[in-house]
Amino acid sequence: MKYLILSVCMLVSVSAEINKKWETNKNCEACHSDISNTWETSRHSNSHFSKNDLYKKTLEYMVIKKPTLILDEVKVECAKCHNPRLTKKKISNEDKILLAMGNDDATKEYSKALDAAYVKNGINCIVCHNIDEIHLDKSKGSEGTYGVKFGPQGTMFGPFNDANSPFHKTVQRPHYVDDSPDLCFACHYSAKNSHGLEIYATGKEYDTSMEDADGKVEGCKNCHMSAKEKGYASNYAYPGKTPKERMVRKHRFTSVDNSNILSRYTEVKATSSETKLDITMKNNSPHKIPTGFGLREIVIEVKFLNQNNEEIEKKNIVLGTNWKDKSGKLTIPYLATSLASDTRLDGRSSKTYSFDIPKGAKYAKYSIYYKLVSDKMAKEMGVSDPFFLRKYIFTESRVVFDLVRK
Repeated sequence: MKYLILSVCMLVSVSAEINKKWETNKNCEACHSDISNTWETSRHSNSHFSKNDLYKKTLEYMVIKKPTLILDEVKVECAKCHNPRLTKKKISNEDKILLAMGNDDATKEYSKALDAAYVKNGINCIVCHNIDEIHLDKSKGSEGTYGVKFGPQGTMFGPFNDANSPFHKTVQRPHYVDDSPDLCFACHYSAKNSHGLEIYATGKEYDTSMEDADGKVEGCKNCHMSAKEKGYASNYAYPGKTPKERMVRKHRFTSVDNSNILSRYTEVKATSSETKLDITMKNNSPHKIPTGFGLREIVIEVKFLNQNNEEIEKKNIVLGTNWKDKSGKLTIPYLATSLASDTRLDGRSSKTYSFDIPKGAKYAKYSIYYKLVSDKMAKEMGVSDPFFLRKYIFTESRVVFDLVRK
């Protein structure tokens, strides 16, 4: 019993806390207002479970379905990418016991680490711009905080060799200058679950689609940030001087919610014959769509209407993945033992989806939309935030048929 009431001080793998000066983007906003304000619209700013209902419910679902897991254990493991500056890197077996027993010292210690301001602020300035070196081992997949070397606090790394700030040291590093995707791949390359099943592989998908690109490096920045454009990395200027105009990228880290990225990187064409409606979708991005988190979907929804504008039939085709547990039930990818199906569209590819035209149809309306989580699994996990439940429509149109089918 004495063993169980030991202090939580035996924890290993603890890293330094972030100084208050660097802990949130708000402390950088005075000089970098444009970048900070744009970043706040990104999913990077919502990577902490307290700001992300889907992430929070996923963590809780894992613990419910696998009672040998401790919630804080899962939070720490996922933090290597979701919150890379978390001071707790591993949970020892002793700490698992203390947390399971509800030990006050252990609970407070982990709550303090997991709820630190710089952790709750997400993938922020001190995460991305304090990376001195990247050590990406593609054979291991994404290692997040273990795949990078952070520099000293007070040093910010970036794309410029002449940046001069009175508030922090600034050093140029090539991973901010070139188009290499390695900085992104530290967290977005690939990962396997505890059963050895690969549950996301955005970086691998990129590598596969770029094999025939004649050495071209497209990277992630042009799509998910922006092309370089005239602007200001900093709006600060020394007395008597003006801010320096530079070629900069927007820090929006685009998703379906804050941009038209799917409209820009997919082409859709609809044609009809006497019996078929064909919708061809071309994916111009270098990875599958959807990619990343394994419960995302793209839905092609078609409504057939008659001459009186009455809906006579609705049909859907879903692009996504289905994951099953050892009992054959649908589950989340992190608990899955098999990938039951994968109907996603490969990078740099196109596919035609055919629909039978029902009798009496005069025309069809179609919409193509993105779901951040499937309706069925959202309900299963208890996801309630409308942000994750809505349909992000990126294409809508109609096709009038030459003949009404008898």
